[in-house]
Amino acid sequence: MKLVRTAFRADGVFGRLYNDNGVPLCYCLEHAFEQDDGSWLPKLPIGTYNCVLGQHQLEGMVHPFQTYEITNVPGHTNILLHMGNFNRDSDGCVLLGQAIVTQADGSQMITNSVHTFTDWMNGLSGAPSFTLVVGNGTV
Repeated sequence: MKLVRTAFRADGVFGRLYNDNGVPLCYCLEHAFEQDDGSWLPKLPIGTYNCVLGQHQLEGMVHPFQTYEITNVPGHTNILLHMGNFNRDSDGCVLLGQAIVTQADGSQMITNSVHTFTDWMNGLSGAPSFTLVVGNGTV
C-alpha cells in the first residue's frame, strides 16, 4: 500500500491511501506537529514500513480492537492505522476516512471513519502484515 500526503496544515496532515495497483482506498489524516520553522509535520517520516496486525487499545477506549501497527518508526512506537475524524483523534497514528471536508471555521476533517476503517480491515482479510510506502505528492 502507499500513503500519499497532499496537505500539511495546522489541523492535520491529509492524504490518501492506495492499494498496490494505485487504486485509492480512502483518505487519511495524521496529527500535525508544529515545527520550529512554522511548518506542520506528522511523526511518521517518508519511508517504507512493515505494518503488523495485532490487538491494540487507544487511550480512553474500554476494549482493545484489531488493527495494524506501523513498525520501526524512528523514535516512536504504537503508530497505528485506526478510526478518527479530527487532528485531535491522533497523536501520530494514521486515521482513515471516506472524504476530507471543510468545517464552518475553515478547519478540515475526515468523515465516516468507523465505516471506512471497518471496510478497510475487511478488505485485508486478516493478513498478518503488509508493506506501507509513505510519501508526499502523487502516486
